[in-house]
Amino acid sequence: MKPTSQLSTTLLLSFILLGCKDPSSNKNLMPSKKGETKSKESINKITNAATLPFKPIGLFDETLHAEPEANSWKVEKFNELTNEQFKKLEKAIVSSSNTLNAELNFIVSNNFTPYPLTPKETVEIYSDEKLRIIKAIEPIKNDQKVSGLNTMLNELISPLGKTTKFKTKFKTFNVSLNKNGQAKSIVLVDISNQKDNELISIKSEWTCYWEWLSESTSPKLKLINPVNYQLSSSKTINKQSLFSDCTKSVFNNFKDFENQFNRGIDYWASRIENRYGIGLAGWHGLAIGDANGDGIDDIYICEPGGLPNKLFISKKNGQIIDASSLSGTDFRIQSQSAIFIDFDNDNDQDLIIATTIGLIFMENDGNGNYSKKRAELIPESAPMCLSASDYDNDGDLDIFVGCYSLRRSSMEGNDSAILARPIPYHDANNGGRNLLLRNDQNWNFTNITVDVGLDKNNRRFTLASSWADYDMDGDQDLYVANDYGRNNLYRNDSDKNGKVIFVDVAAETGVEDMSAGMSVSWADADLDGDLDLYVSNMWSSAGNRIAYQRQFMKGADEESLEGFRRHARGNSLFINLGNGAFKDSSLQSGASMGRWSWGSRFADINNDGLQDILVSNGFITQPEDSGDL
Repeated sequence: MKPTSQLSTTLLLSFILLGCKDPSSNKNLMPSKKGETKSKESINKITNAATLPFKPIGLFDETLHAEPEANSWKVEKFNELTNEQFKKLEKAIVSSSNTLNAELNFIVSNNFTPYPLTPKETVEIYSDEKLRIIKAIEPIKNDQKVSGLNTMLNELISPLGKTTKFKTKFKTFNVSLNKNGQAKSIVLVDISNQKDNELISIKSEWTCYWEWLSESTSPKLKLINPVNYQLSSSKTINKQSLFSDCTKSVFNNFKDFENQFNRGIDYWASRIENRYGIGLAGWHGLAIGDANGDGIDDIYICEPGGLPNKLFISKKNGQIIDASSLSGTDFRIQSQSAIFIDFDNDNDQDLIIATTIGLIFMENDGNGNYSKKRAELIPESAPMCLSASDYDNDGDLDIFVGCYSLRRSSMEGNDSAILARPIPYHDANNGGRNLLLRNDQNWNFTNITVDVGLDKNNRRFTLASSWADYDMDGDQDLYVANDYGRNNLYRNDSDKNGKVIFVDVAAETGVEDMSAGMSVSWADADLDGDLDLYVSNMWSSAGNRIAYQRQFMKGADEESLEGFRRHARGNSLFINLGNGAFKDSSLQSGASMGRWSWGSRFADINNDGLQDILVSNGFITQPEDSGDL
């Protein structure tokens, strides 16, 4: 193990030396308790001194993952029992051949009232040769009884055709109980079938009424009311579907694909020395850009500490070449994100990488060969995300660095903690400090965060940021998505002398979105000529159930309770009203339920001129993963 230890230490020390041009500490910055920075004098340089954390920056911590005490909440006992009932029902549906004719007395009460689950009135909201979507006209009115639950389900799944690859999922996200053995739950239903040339999916929301006599008995259904309904079908025509998984063919020339990318973090964490800084949270992004100037976008992938970052050059035949080593970009330092951008205005894509220690600036020679221009340590917290824009309209691109948690060395009296604990959980303002680095040309950058007003509300746990001229006044505004609380919308203004001043207007414009912000995307969703905003968060079925119960956080004020409830609601779509304000259309548009949504983007996936939304979701998984995230 000795050679490995020496190598890892050498890598870290080499990186430190690259950035140690200014040995001064960050003495001018004094963090205040209110989440702002008090400056003794204007900060003009990026400080490079830092105490390096030799433990991985990630979510893993024994104290964070201790087993909770047994849950004595009656509502969760009910949810556990109804989940068992739904799993039996899922099995019955999936195991049916053509017609469901199962014994379902285990889930229906003696006084069960059977009404259809399929709406009588529907409307086709989209149709082309490959994709068709039908929705129910709401409210759904089904007042004619049928013979029983078997009939109800057979009618529901009949559009799916003969059972081949059935998938069924019931998810309860709202529960209310009374003292008379009666209960109500709201359930998301997802049933799909993959046939030879078609994928058909039914999504619905049910309000279920139950009879639950005691905690030792299983709940039984009395009534199901469908709230909404959607039937979607995607066809494969001439062996072409809407999307095709081309991973194997594209990475055919990359022999190490299976070894590096198809192994879980558990595998690498048990094999890579801790000093490399391997993180366990999966906080690794990628960048898209034309690295070698051939007009085709290439891919740069950030990896955990100890594994090499990868630069894949795209070829015209659709395959890729691994140019990581030849290009000089195969760093083995834990890397969170990267961005291709032309920093020096020479018409090629340079590269900046956010690592657990700081930033690496790489210059492109125009052919995809990169050389290190500078490395800058971020002393207080590890950089998490990057976004670039010419905020001051001087003709070059500046960089905004979003940071998440404080380093151990920056946490007073808490240097053993793996992350600064968000306080309070739903509205934390004790995270890392973000930076705006002004491009002063010749690869010189100045930290002007305080000078331009971006240090207001700047102690959040930032995971994403994006620039856009939302108010159409000719300059770039900045939206910052934060975990554990409120987001920021910094409007780009000018003082009487013409100096740029950013003002946080998130509250007054209606886009604070106090939740678990993880990504930001701008587009004209409603085709009215201005930019609308989509922010990904977490949709939590458990959070939606628990946060509305009376025993949840007894004694908390209503504002705090609403904050916790909002935290579990899901993604947000804000429609720009054109007057400087936004309307929250998340629930109305149906764009809120995206599970644990890390990255979300507007994109016109079917070339009809309308902006669709792609949502990537999930988190650290195991072989027995339930798919809930």
